[in-house]
Amino acid sequence: MKPDELERLRQHYDHTDLSGSIDRARLDTDVDPNPMVTTSLRLPKDVLDWVREQADAQHAKPTALIRQWIEERRSQTRDLEARLSRLEQAVFDQAAH
Repeated sequence: MKPDELERLRQHYDHTDLSGSIDRARLDTDVDPNPMVTTSLRLPKDVLDWVREQADAQHAKPTALIRQWIEERRSQTRDLEARLSRLEQAVFDQAAH
């Protein structure tokens, strides 16, 4: 923010009665149940260079591409777990008969 903009805001809020607005304000209780969080990931330089190349080719940010890959892997793992569960159920149902 530019210094003159900051000064204008300071003057406004230093000399403006906002009590009416505050009295009418309502608390926003909508909370994202699954917010984005930040983590640090150490990668070898050649791996990160490769990720950047892949991201550039897809017109994406490297972090977005990494997140996409992780989410895809998670989905595949869940699908595999569900398939394995159904297979086990079928095998055990057959064995019971």
